[in-house]
Amino acid sequence: MAPETHAGMRWGVAGGVLLLAVVLAGYPCASAAAAPPTGWAVLIEHNAFDGRYSDLPVAYINSTRMLTLLLHRGWPSDHILLVRDNLDPRLLRHAAGWLAARVHTGDTALLYVAGEYRFFDRDLSWDAALPGLWKRLPTSRRVLIVETCHAERLTAAVRGIPGVALAAVGGEEMNWWGVREGHHLIRGGSFTYFLTQALAAQPKDGPMDFGAAFPEAVAGTQSYFRTVISTTPGALDAFHARGQYPERLVRFPNPHLSTSSAPDEVIAQATPAP
Repeated sequence: MAPETHAGMRWGVAGGVLLLAVVLAGYPCASAAAAPPTGWAVLIEHNAFDGRYSDLPVAYINSTRMLTLLLHRGWPSDHILLVRDNLDPRLLRHAAGWLAARVHTGDTALLYVAGEYRFFDRDLSWDAALPGLWKRLPTSRRVLIVETCHAERLTAAVRGIPGVALAAVGGEEMNWWGVREGHHLIRGGSFTYFLTQALAAQPKDGPMDFGAAFPEAVAGTQSYFRTVISTTPGALDAFHARGQYPERLVRFPNPHLSTSSAPDEVIAQATPAP
């Protein structure tokens, strides 16, 4: 779907409802009636940066894959907020606020980000902003997925906070996105590609197990790099220009899963007020 434009920002909602006004003006009150656990997601992808950084011309394939997965798994479309090319420095606050206004104990709260590492790290003040925002989500089923260079540096920001964090690459590793498909090449981030495949294959009679899908996604990404990327002429030029030769490593990429747990009752008692 195409993002909607409002006040210089580009936002989209999978169900076709503009929610930016809700995010800025206030949050709806929680329903008094108990509801079964469900999932809520904010999917953020940046392909264009207005000259701040190099554009990533992949036609938002990463967030599209994640959106398609969630809908396939039965997540309601109005439980998914899709954000593309929104350069607002308050983006993390808006995204976490949208989740915090909707998530209840036992729900899954998913934040997926894909794009230029420096935008998330510098422009959004990731390390300073995200930990406090992440703690405000009143569930232990927090899921952070990062498809950027140095992704593990970003997942490290929520280490120790109950939930799970999945990084596409290690903290000192560059990521590789294909700009076209064909001849076994994957457009966009290969980690997201293999992660969505692993999650789609899980039984549909229960919640998705992101932690269990992580090693499958990493193994697929490593095999793809070894058999396709490292053997494709010119594919590693950007790495070599920076003095990196990942094809010489035993395993690449080599990210690590970050997990922490606590009972939801403890989470509810310890969740800071917005």
